[in-house]
Amino acid sequence: MLRIITQWVEAQAELRRITERTHDHTAIHKEATVREILRSVKEKGDEALLHYTSEFDHISLTSEDLRVSGSELDAAYQQVNKDLLSSIRLAARQIEAFHRQRVPKSWVQFGDDEVVLGKRYTPVDIAGLYVPGGQAAYPSTVLMNAIPAQVAKVPKIVMVTPPAQGQKINPAVLVAAQEAGIQEIYRIGGAQAIGSLAYGTKTIPKVDVITGPGNIYVTLAKKIVYGTVGIDSLAGPSEVMIIADSEANPVHVAADMLAQAEHDSLAAAILLTTDSALARQVVTEVEQQLQEHPRRTLTEKAIAHYGVVVVVESLKAAAELSNQFAPEHLELEVSEPWALLENIRHAGAIFLGYSTPEVVGGYLAGPNHTLPTSGAARYASALGVETFMKHSNLVQYSTTALQKVATSIDLLTTAEGLPSHANSVRLRTKAQEQKQQEWAKKEKNSQENDGKNL
Repeated sequence: MLRIITQWVEAQAELRRITERTHDHTAIHKEATVREILRSVKEKGDEALLHYTSEFDHISLTSEDLRVSGSELDAAYQQVNKDLLSSIRLAARQIEAFHRQRVPKSWVQFGDDEVVLGKRYTPVDIAGLYVPGGQAAYPSTVLMNAIPAQVAKVPKIVMVTPPAQGQKINPAVLVAAQEAGIQEIYRIGGAQAIGSLAYGTKTIPKVDVITGPGNIYVTLAKKIVYGTVGIDSLAGPSEVMIIADSEANPVHVAADMLAQAEHDSLAAAILLTTDSALARQVVTEVEQQLQEHPRRTLTEKAIAHYGVVVVVESLKAAAELSNQFAPEHLELEVSEPWALLENIRHAGAIFLGYSTPEVVGGYLAGPNHTLPTSGAARYASALGVETFMKHSNLVQYSTTALQKVATSIDLLTTAEGLPSHANSVRLRTKAQEQKQQEWAKKEKNSQENDGKNL
């Protein structure tokens, strides 16, 4: 089932294939469909939302049904047991504590000649969070998206999530939302939900930034509306890469690979190891753990198509392959993970040591689990407080400071053929020179008059 590769060139080719697994011809057709959905939502608002929910989800709603009621929110607490509630609250505390360390600080610097420079950070006015749903439930995703927005002090946060049959939303999701401070929740999913947040409808408000993962239709919708609103990233199928040495436990490694593969049939699980015996043991263990797996069909498909084991000559070589792949999740199951970390340049999240499976970070360690995928870790980072904030540059010049740089500005603006740019400084400095001349003349006259009076 799992393939073992020992050739460097073959490994590189296989990793490229996995990275590009969503870049096929069907995406073009899907993007056309998404554009039509977005156009309809922009033009027809709630009517389009109800139509597409009926067509795609086979759920009939009215405009009044879109927003989750207060009574449904209250009832959710009665449907979640105390142990799960405690776990949700623990995760919320951990996530909040981590993200409070990441709040950008405004600053002002006072220089010579009364020049003042700085940056001022402020939150967006309203954020929209997309949480996958339907037959699945992701309270952890609620916390990971909502808490950074709360820490950023976004004044208004709304959430959309697709309902299951009977218009129901998983109570754990509703509880997690309330624990994170969200009361405005709408039962709508898919590309139409992204459209409602981007353009606004009679029921759902237009937002400034949209965050949260979803299927290919949600991702394409976020890609298309970017510019109308901000987005966190274009999340693709989930992936884990594990670098393991001979001391790693093959049972644990196999479990970690399956933990990623069970997300989605497009999920990727990759092992890079210096130990050929470990490679064979992991393959065997994956097959054994799949035997009684509740999500066997989906997980087996992911492993068969996007699971691979690569035997490398050294941990340094493993790090180089990892940097080429730029994984969403990277586990360093080696005896000296911090030493190996020095060779890692690109990864969304890095889990160090034998006792740190990715699932720890996925739920409650604190760092965000919304991460760049499909190689985007080469240039992108995890969702954080910064996602919900923007900064304004602050500049103040005194008349003295402006006069000192006036000639340089004049030369630069003239070189670019922008005469009004030059005039915006010339007129000010000329006016200041006239004031100085008038002041000097008055001072001279005053001194002359004082002399006559003597």
